[in-house]
Amino acid sequence: MCVSSDTLTEWVPTVYLGGYNLSGSNPNQVNRTVENIICHPEFDFTTLENDICLLKLSAPVNFTDYIQPIYLPSENRTFNNERSSWIIGLVYNSDGTFTKTLQEAKVPIVENNECKGIFQGSYPKITENMICAGDNDSCLFTYGAPLMTKSESVWLQSGVLSVSACGAFPSVFTRVSPYQKWISDTVTGTAPRFVTFTSPDNSTSPTTTAPKM
Repeated sequence: MCVSSDTLTEWVPTVYLGGYNLSGSNPNQVNRTVENIICHPEFDFTTLENDICLLKLSAPVNFTDYIQPIYLPSENRTFNNERSSWIIGLVYNSDGTFTKTLQEAKVPIVENNECKGIFQGSYPKITENMICAGDNDSCLFTYGAPLMTKSESVWLQSGVLSVSACGAFPSVFTRVSPYQKWISDTVTGTAPRFVTFTSPDNSTSPTTTAPKM
């Protein structure tokens, strides 16, 4: 989802949880309108640094077999280029429309120094607050799509899609872990859960194994 702090003055977004089909029935779907949007105060459109926002829903959501939470990686956690992750979201078709169902792609993490070399002289300038991942399979996912990495039995949201790239360029995500303090200071009510990344286990898709609470 692409939003800004001004979004609510123009329209009220709706978040759909537990759904996967844009054109068919979604019997396990729950809808919530967005009550507030808080974007990082130091977001820079020219560099895409700090490209991250928090959404406050209009009402709490009960977890089910189809709606599960995801943990956040604690500050300074890194993901090396030997680790595979997953992107889940809608994909743009060549005619400019979206796919009708959620899509998933398993993608490799590209180490930051390597990614800086790939993007050298191109937009954006890769910083330590970004994480690169993907190959041709990750082309044209919708902005805001989550990058999820598995640690033992726990899924972590390692990134949020900021630049969707194809071919010789990996996609660029806002790295979630550096924003632990900002997220913790901003969220009211139940505190978000941050965990330390441990050993890898990338044998299954995040759609088939829910994060454990």
